[in-house]
Amino acid sequence: MFHFEEMIISIFTPITEIIDLVAILFILWGFIKAMFDYAALRIKNKKLSSTDIRSIRCYMGTYLLLGLEIMIVADIIKTVLNQTREELIFLGGIVVIRTILSYFLNKEIEEMESGL
Repeated sequence: MFHFEEMIISIFTPITEIIDLVAILFILWGFIKAMFDYAALRIKNKKLSSTDIRSIRCYMGTYLLLGLEIMIVADIIKTVLNQTREELIFLGGIVVIRTILSYFLNKEIEEMESGL
């Protein structure tokens, strides 16, 4: 017979994998859309303006930021399920890195959008 804790882990482990997959799909969608936009602009114009480049970077950066934030959700759930010291340290490091990345990426996006 399963213990309650084992049952919770068996339910939420696949959910965290789905959340990670969703995050990856958001990042990929942003990348693919940005590349199509870039290619379309290159075909239309031989030379891209800095506004075009900033617009593409903002679009891709927004999806990257969203994907990173979704990944943090999955990491938090995984750590709650496996509460070992190593997992907590790992989560802390990942969250700090992703938060710093998100902060500077968001700041850059805001600066680029204000320049459009």
